[in-house]
Amino acid sequence: MMDTDRRKLQDIADDILDSVPIFFRRVSREEAHLGSKKFDPSRLVLRAVWKRGPVRMSEIGKHMGISKPYMTLLVNRLIEDGLVERVQDPRDRRVINVTITEAGAAAVRAFMRDAREIVIKNLSSLDSRDISSLHESMKRIRSITSKLERNETGKCKL
Repeated sequence: MMDTDRRKLQDIADDILDSVPIFFRRVSREEAHLGSKKFDPSRLVLRAVWKRGPVRMSEIGKHMGISKPYMTLLVNRLIEDGLVERVQDPRDRRVINVTITEAGAAAVRAFMRDAREIVIKNLSSLDSRDISSLHESMKRIRSITSKLERNETGKCKL
C-alpha cells in the first residue's frame, strides 16, 4: 500500500468515526418520540432474516457483527414476539435455521415504511443538490460495502 493511500484510509476512518454517529442520530432522531422499537437491533436482525430467508443465526451474527450470545438473546426476543421461529434445515437436520413468520414479515414492512419516512422527513431540509450528492454517495458506499462483503464470502454467506 502506498503512503498516500494509507493517509487517505486514515482520513476515511476519521471521517466515518466522526460522521456516522451524527448522521445516524440526525436521520433517526424522531424514532425516540414514536415509543417503539424502530431501530432496536432485533428489528435489524428481523429484516436480515426477511431478506435472506431461512438462515443460521451464526450467519446473521457474522453479517451484522453481533456476538453469538447477544444474537441468541435477540432471536429469542423475536421468537417470543412471534416474529421468527427456529426450524430444522431440510438438508441437514443438525442445523437449525431462523425463518420469518407472517407476523414478522408484516413487522418488517411496517418497520421499513416507518424508518424510511423518518429518514425522509429528517433529510427533507437538504436542497436538491445535497440530496443528489448524498444519493450518489450512498450508491458508491453501497458498491464499496458490497465489494467488502464479497471479500468475506468464505466467512459469511449473507
